[in-house]
Amino acid sequence: MAPPSPTVTPPSPAVAPPTAEVPSGRAARRRERRGPGVRERRRLETHDRIVEAAAELFAERGFDAVSVVEIAQRAGVVEKTVFNHFPLKEGLVLSADPPMRAALLHAVATRPRGESAAAAAGTFVVTAMESLGDPAATDGVAAMARVVRGSKTLQVREREILGELTTALAAQIRAETGAPDGAVEPELTASAVTALYGRLLELARDRVLAGVTGPELAAELRAAGRRGMSLLQFGLAGYAKRR
Repeated sequence: MAPPSPTVTPPSPAVAPPTAEVPSGRAARRRERRGPGVRERRRLETHDRIVEAAAELFAERGFDAVSVVEIAQRAGVVEKTVFNHFPLKEGLVLSADPPMRAALLHAVATRPRGESAAAAAGTFVVTAMESLGDPAATDGVAAMARVVRGSKTLQVREREILGELTTALAAQIRAETGAPDGAVEPELTASAVTALYGRLLELARDRVLAGVTGPELAAELRAAGRRGMSLLQFGLAGYAKRR
C-alpha cells in the first residue's frame, strides 16, 4: 500500500510567500537610505563643475565673451556634456524654472481666506527680496548683477522669465476666480506683482554694487517693498496726481 500523499495547504493570502516585488522594494528603500548611486553622484559632480567653471569665466570676461567650448574645457568635459546639463547657455546663469515661481504660486494658492491674491503675492515678493540683505547673499547678488548687466542676451532672457512668471500667476488667478476670457484683472494683478519683484531685484543689485549690504540693504528693500505693496493693495488712484 502506498504511503499517503502529503497534504498541501494553499498559503493564506495574509501570509503569502514573498514575491519578487518585496525584495526589490526593500532594496529600493536601502538605496534611498544610502543616498544617490554612483552614476547620480557623478552626474551631480559634473553639473557642479560646469556651473563653477561657467561662473569663474563669466566673472572674468563676461557672459557674451565666453563660449560653451571654453566652459567645457575649464570643467574638464566635452561640449556635448555641457549641453546635456544646460540646453541653453543662458541656463548657466538664469534658471528656466526658478524655485521662486513654484513658491510664489504656492503662497497665492494657500493664502488665508479673505486675503487678496495681490496681497499674498506681494508679501511673498517683499519677504523674498528682503532676504537679499543677508550678508551671505551679498557676493551672489553682486556677481549676478555684474554678469546680467554686462550681457544683452541675459537681460532679454531675464525679461522672458519674468514674463513667464507673470503668465503663470495670471493663469492661476484666472482659474481660481473663474474670470471670463478677456477679463483684464488677472493679468493686471500678475503684472503688478512681477513688476514689483523686478524693481526690487534691480534696487538690490544697485545698492549691493554701491556697497550697501546687510541690515541697511534689508531695510531699504523692506521700505520700498511696503510702498509698492500699498499701491498693490489700495490702488493707484491717489498716486501721481497732477498739481
